Amino acid sequence: MTFAERVLYHQIHPAKLFADISTAVIAIDLFWRHELAPGLIIALLPPLLVSAVLLREADLERYRSSQMGAYLRRFMPPWVQAVRLFGVGVAFYAAWHHFTPGVVSGLALVAICWANGIGRHPGSGRAA
Repeated sequence: MTFAERVLYHQIHPAKLFADISTAVIAIDLFWRHELAPGLIIALLPPLLVSAVLLREADLERYRSSQMGAYLRRFMPPWVQAVRLFGVGVAFYAAWHHFTPGVVSGLALVAICWANGIGRHPGSGRAA
């Protein structure tokens, strides 16, 4: 498996999903309270550490051969991953400024990116 494939498939590992979701929720709360350093540490350090361990050590072959792996190959190109990251940034920025609709919008953008292939024809999107 190439490094690029490992980067793609590690995103659906339960440890990575847990790290990303839980730290985003905690970081939003910290940014809302204007606790910048703890917010940045929580937002960045655990997800990066989990990614590093998974990319180096995890057997990601089962994720590659899963239906979710096929979904990622087809509907999660790098630009969608970048938009997902942008959505998290919007939520963090909005939390800092106590702008609840911005937090919701940023998180909605993340959800839209994850769901962008739902209901689309199997032949649409990037080829596998």
